Amino acid sequence: MEVAWLDISVPFGEEPSAEAAEGTSEARPAEGTETQADWMKRAAWMGTYVAAPPSVELDLEDMERLPLTATVGKARVLVLDDVDCIRADSLAEYEPRKGERLLLRTRNSLREWWKQPQEDSCVMLSDAAADLLLERGVACVGVDYVSRGGFHAEGARVHQKLREAGVWLIEGLDLNEVKPGMHELVCLPLSMKAEWGLPARALVRALRD
Repeated sequence: MEVAWLDISVPFGEEPSAEAAEGTSEARPAEGTETQADWMKRAAWMGTYVAAPPSVELDLEDMERLPLTATVGKARVLVLDDVDCIRADSLAEYEPRKGERLLLRTRNSLREWWKQPQEDSCVMLSDAAADLLLERGVACVGVDYVSRGGFHAEGARVHQKLREAGVWLIEGLDLNEVKPGMHELVCLPLSMKAEWGLPARALVRALRD
């Protein structure tokens, strides 16, 4: 019997901003093609999205250079739902490996963060944990929160550190129903221009032992 695919995406535009929660900012684009295009560029980090290393800009001119192996292939899911912050010692226990794709499941997925106003209680990667991933040469990291919204200075800093080092990032995942262990990952961003990242659809299915 074939193992079923599981959609781990958060819908584009689903994640509410702090301003929108207070009624001071548009949560949806205004009418008009140009206005909608501008909104999509600003809001590309809403929901599940892929952020590329700076050397590979994810726009229409560079999509042909996007290595599909960065976000498609075997991925290992680590469950870290008993920590307030993903620290280096927590990750070191799992022995991250060079070229590996890692999806980090925390208690963020349990509370459906994308349906709530932004707040400071998200479980995030620490600077030291990011350094460990870089030392081990991890190729792709997927997390169940977003860092581009401007509400987490440390999260945005870690995000930038990983990108500048050449790591591909998948942010805004829903990993609540994903079991630990090896999975097949398919995550592809849209073919469009964007300011910070590109909305993506992400699927996983468990690999048999």
